[in-house]
Amino acid sequence: MNSLFVPMPDARRVFAVLLLLGFCLTTGALAQPQTDTTITWRSYSHTGTAAVEIYPGPPDEEETHTILLRELAKNRGPSTVKDLQYLADLVGRRFGIDPTTAYWVLHWGGFSFKGADPETDKALFLRATFNRTKSGNLSSPYWNVISESDVRKLTDRRWTE
Repeated sequence: MNSLFVPMPDARRVFAVLLLLGFCLTTGALAQPQTDTTITWRSYSHTGTAAVEIYPGPPDEEETHTILLRELAKNRGPSTVKDLQYLADLVGRRFGIDPTTAYWVLHWGGFSFKGADPETDKALFLRATFNRTKSGNLSSPYWNVISESDVRKLTDRRWTE
């Protein structure tokens, strides 16, 4: 008589594989931004382009997200710094984030300039924050120059160059 019994693998091996798989998936997720995309926007007669990475905000701070905008060499529109107020509103609406509850980090490097070495170690980081005006609009940004280690702290050590 044929048996339909299929032997089950040892429960300890199954548990070990699932545990390892869960660890790998969790570790990989922690090292990645929640969102990594490109955004385009229209400003007068030119279209702007920037890379956007969204991270959870640093622990124990009221900001819920850190949003990193990379100025790209292929951007033929306005710079991210010129249109940041508009971009903060656009990114906020697109990803369901109140711009006043996020750190906004603008990043320039070799990837920002046509003909430059995209792998260069030289970089500039500006951090911006927003408030709301009495009418509910976004205020002008408050700016700070920050370091690469500051960016790592703001992204809870998830950001890597």
